[in-house]
Amino acid sequence: MATVYLKTKQKLRGIRWMLLAVTVINVLTVLVLQMIGSFFDGAIPTYLGALIVGLCAYVIPISIYARIDGVTANAAAERFYLKPCRWWMFALAALMGVGFQFVMIVADLPLNMLFNNATSYTPESPAELAAAIFVIGIIPAIFEEFLFRGIVLGSMSELNTRAAALFSTVMFALMHGDVYSLIGYILMGIVLASVVRRTDSLYAAMVFHFTNNTMALLLGYFNSELIYAPTATIKLFAAGILEFAAAFVIFIALTKRKEQNKKIKTSVLLGQNFISIPVLLCIAIAAAEILIRIL
Repeated sequence: MATVYLKTKQKLRGIRWMLLAVTVINVLTVLVLQMIGSFFDGAIPTYLGALIVGLCAYVIPISIYARIDGVTANAAAERFYLKPCRWWMFALAALMGVGFQFVMIVADLPLNMLFNNATSYTPESPAELAAAIFVIGIIPAIFEEFLFRGIVLGSMSELNTRAAALFSTVMFALMHGDVYSLIGYILMGIVLASVVRRTDSLYAAMVFHFTNNTMALLLGYFNSELIYAPTATIKLFAAGILEFAAAFVIFIALTKRKEQNKKIKTSVLLGQNFISIPVLLCIAIAAAEILIRIL
C-alpha cells in the first residue's frame, strides 16, 4: 500500500506541474497572438486564436507529461477512462450537454449582472460558425476532458474519488480565467465528473462538452433573434433546462454509481494538491486574469 501511495504521489506531482505548464503556455500564447495582431489592421479571428492557444497549451504539456510518466496505451485506457461506452450513454450525454448550456447561462447571470458584463463571442457568418464549432466545440471537448477528467480525475481517483472530483472541478473552473462564467464552469465540472465516473468513459464527457460548447455558439449566433423575441427566449431557456433535468434523471437511473476510493482522507489529499507551489501559481495566474477582465 505504501509503495502504491508513493508512486501515485509522484504522478500527482507531475500532474500539478503539468497544470502550471498549461496555464503559463496559455497566457504566453495569448500575449504573443495579441502582439502579432497589433501589427495588422484586423485582429486575429477568435476561432483561429482559440485553435493556436488550444494546440500549444494542451498538446505540448500533455505530450511531455505522457513521455515523462511513461504511460502506455493500455495503461492510459484504464487509468484515464479511455474506454468505449454504450450508444445510449452518448445520446444522453449529448442531450445533457445541449440542455446544460441553458443551465450555465442562468447560473452565470447574477455575476454577469453584478459586473455589468454583456460581452461574448458571436460568429458573424455561417462559415465562421462552422469553423468556430470545430475549434471551440471539438478541440476543448477533447483536450480539456483528457486533461481534467482523464489525467487529473483518473489519477487522483486512485487515492480518493471525492477529492479527485473536487480538485479537477475547481481547477477546470479557475483555469478558464473567466469570473463571469465561474459558477457555470464549477457546475459543469461536477456534472462531467459524474458522467465519467458513471459511464467509466471519457468519450461520453467529450460528447457532453462538445454539444454544450456548440449550443453556446449557436445561441451567440442567433443572439439578435433572441433579444427581439423575449417571450420565445424564456420558453426556449425553460425547455432547455427541463430537457437537461430529464436527461440527467434518466442518466442517473440507468447508470450505476461506482465504488468510491478513500485510501487517503479527502482533506489531506486536497490540501496536498491545493497547497503546492505549481497549483498556487496556477491560482495566482487565474486570479490575475480575472482581475484584468474586471478592471
